[in-house]
Amino acid sequence: MMRRPALLAVVLLSACNAPDYTPVRDWARNASLAADFPAAQLPQPTSDDARAGAMAMREALAIYLMAIARLADDGVLPYPEDPFVALAVQAGRAGTGGEQPVASLGAFLRRATRQNWQAPRLREAITINDPAVQALARALVATTGPNAAPDDPPAVAAARAQYVAVIQRIGEDHALMAARADDITDDAVVEQIRAAEDRLRRALFALPRPTLPERGPPL
Repeated sequence: MMRRPALLAVVLLSACNAPDYTPVRDWARNASLAADFPAAQLPQPTSDDARAGAMAMREALAIYLMAIARLADDGVLPYPEDPFVALAVQAGRAGTGGEQPVASLGAFLRRATRQNWQAPRLREAITINDPAVQALARALVATTGPNAAPDDPPAVAAARAQYVAVIQRIGEDHALMAARADDITDDAVVEQIRAAEDRLRRALFALPRPTLPERGPPL
């Protein structure tokens, strides 16, 4: 039987050798906050369908990114059932192709929860979900960007353009981590992820907070 001091040494050695996914966690948390930039401050598309679709896509992207942060922290996901069933239908209202990637990410969250995915499968999670994240980012940009009102004040137009740039940056950063998943804890890659997190945080803080006109009650 292994003596207690020897057993303790093995446990401590294993802990020391465990991969540190803190940079991924920090990036994902900030990316989730950026994707879910407060709706009251974000210029919305003018059509009802585009607005509903954009809101659904934003919510799905933010939830997925927070799930990645939770995996990076070795947490257990809380989605025994697909959380995006209704969101996928709503995303489809925009007509920009958001329904399929939202459905794909929802199916992943269900599977990862039921199979008890944690930090050891973080690299796999990022890799297999990157195509859906890229498609969702494109659909959200296509919904948010072109649907501006012709009389938008400059502050509103600036907020819309900067939010679109943030979503594009999230897609680029996620693609980087997917491409470097095998060595995501190497010093050079960690430096890239930390730099990406810093850029994203600065972009989030720089988003203008225009005073938007209140929408009247529905007729």
